[in-house]
Amino acid sequence: MTKDSRIEKLEKVKKVYSFWGRFPSLYSAQDTITFLGKAKSIRNRAVKKMELKRGNKALEVACGSGRNFPYLVEAVGKEGLILGFDYSQEMLDAAKQVCEQNDWNNIKLVQGDAAQLKIAENNFDGVVSVLGISAIPDWEKALDRCHDILRPGGKLVVCDARLFTGFLKIINPMVRQIYSKLAAWDPSKNIPEKMKEIFGNVEVENLNLGTFFIAVSVKK
Repeated sequence: MTKDSRIEKLEKVKKVYSFWGRFPSLYSAQDTITFLGKAKSIRNRAVKKMELKRGNKALEVACGSGRNFPYLVEAVGKEGLILGFDYSQEMLDAAKQVCEQNDWNNIKLVQGDAAQLKIAENNFDGVVSVLGISAIPDWEKALDRCHDILRPGGKLVVCDARLFTGFLKIINPMVRQIYSKLAAWDPSKNIPEKMKEIFGNVEVENLNLGTFFIAVSVKK
């Protein structure tokens, strides 16, 4: 990817998620459609796949407005640390409001490009990204950085979407067009395969008629 192409795609991501960050309630509402009514259960399942313990340190890449924070807080407890990383400052502002409303004092929010993932912390016990990697332009580099900042034995969990298969694939062109515009989604990325290449292992669970997957890799 050329530098100009990368910048252009980052600007698209910024534009899309700056809008959602300004209207977090609307963003929450579209979750119901995107996850086919199973947003809470799938998000919770993704976090549980990290197998976090009280006092652990977790990173969420493309944390958005903090939709996964309740499950992360439950997993690591007040003793643990959660770092929410996102490219959109508007999304982080929305996430900050959620943290303040729930009195979550152990969540740190950082703005930046996930391909570089410039953070002071490392040796995370777990990293999670839900519907984030598919929108990141330099997604391969982002996965590499996730591997770098994990401790040995730490897990990367990516929950993302796929196009329909079977008889419903007839609506895929419409789905691709809508979510490309509304979420900067690129379903052409083979995320589990890249995780296997980087980590040497991956386990994949398919959900929602195969339109969602949760991929888990362990740093050896």
